[in-house]
Amino acid sequence: MRCVPTVPGRIRRLRVAAGALVCAGVLLPAATGIARTPYREPALTVDTARLDAALHCPVPITTGGPAPILLVTGTNTTGATAYGLGRAALSTLGRPLCYVDFPNKTTGDVQISVQYLVRGIRTVAALAGRRISMFGISQGGLLPRWALTYWPSLRSKVADVLAAAGTQHGSAILGPCSLTQPCIPAEWQQMAGSRLITAIDRQPDESPGPAAWTTVRSSGDEVVQPQAGPRPASSLRGATNILIQDVCPGRAVDHIGTALDSVTFAAFKDALSHPGPARVAALPATVCATKYAPGVGGGASTRAAIAPDPQVDAEKVTREPALAAYARQRVPLR
Repeated sequence: MRCVPTVPGRIRRLRVAAGALVCAGVLLPAATGIARTPYREPALTVDTARLDAALHCPVPITTGGPAPILLVTGTNTTGATAYGLGRAALSTLGRPLCYVDFPNKTTGDVQISVQYLVRGIRTVAALAGRRISMFGISQGGLLPRWALTYWPSLRSKVADVLAAAGTQHGSAILGPCSLTQPCIPAEWQQMAGSRLITAIDRQPDESPGPAAWTTVRSSGDEVVQPQAGPRPASSLRGATNILIQDVCPGRAVDHIGTALDSVTFAAFKDALSHPGPARVAALPATVCATKYAPGVGGGASTRAAIAPDPQVDAEKVTREPALAAYARQRVPLR
């Protein structure tokens, strides 16, 4: 297209410098500008039947009944195992409950796993006819953030997200992964500084609303670090961020234990009881009297329960999976 100047001399030069030319009556961006295109939610590429088969609701949903909870498991664990570990405590909440069985024990590409969660959120919210709540551990804390960030239409379907020991900003102690030391895809992606973590941390909102976000972490986490300092790995701007040791000084809590801790459960219970995130001041005075959530054990019994997962891990790879094109886009605030 040929551009015809509409004003002569100095005025024309100023207009060009300002970043636009009038060409055939159309205002065009300057050559050095970045074209802005409307954001479109990514399509789900996994077969719908496979996505639906991964969703399980052991405590059935009743339309118009109590708002359901969607349990989101972490790396190296199936949804069934996560539900088995937390069932006793979760049953005391009196809510319908569903979980997603991500493929390969949630060790594959996070960008594939999140499609299962996106479908799960849509299905559970539709069945309930109301907003739902999510409780995630480790990668299961990152997955809701990824889903609600890049699929903005989901935000109105979720009332609360509680993320325990989430890999929100990646972990500085995962890996090392390299050409000579391959890792499962999800480990590459959850390392601090990965392309996946860098992409989501560049988004303007770390806790996309109107969902209310609560994070719980432990200083003794042996998988996700750092958990102290100005930017803890599991904390999010805009959320209520709880360090277990601030509530119960001196308590020893590891990575898995964070999800089973009495502080985590009390925070989730409080968040469910009112609009907005958990309130530390509202935690019961007896929260430190017992270490675990109601009906939950710990230590060797917990790890034994995790061992028999029937699925196999995703194949180890020598580089981080490619970042999807949609993840490079800036998602507008809504």
